[in-house]
Amino acid sequence: MNDTTKTIAGAFLLGGFIGAGVALLYAPKSGRETRRDISKAAKRVKRDAVELVEETIETVDELAGTVKARASDILERGVELSDAAKREVIKSLEHGQKIIEKQKKRIIEGLGL
Repeated sequence: MNDTTKTIAGAFLLGGFIGAGVALLYAPKSGRETRRDISKAAKRVKRDAVELVEETIETVDELAGTVKARASDILERGVELSDAAKREVIKSLEHGQKIIEKQKKRIIEGLGL
């Protein structure tokens, strides 16, 4: 998932949360009812955000697995590839996997899971 998609998803969730909060604050209800509604809305937004992050992590993991499998196939069939090119492909895959794991940890830590 690229940075633009992450930004859009984050803005969407934040906008939904703020909009729900403002709507509840201006609703003609008692303070207790409004606080309960805000609490429910916050829990719903958090649940949706967690689901989005989990789906993103699954997608990234699947993509990494696919790339790794394809790279393995290429390396197996790559009789014409030089040893230097093979090392470069492996290095790039390992670097990409480290970045994916790092982002996964940041997302999980950010959500407090």
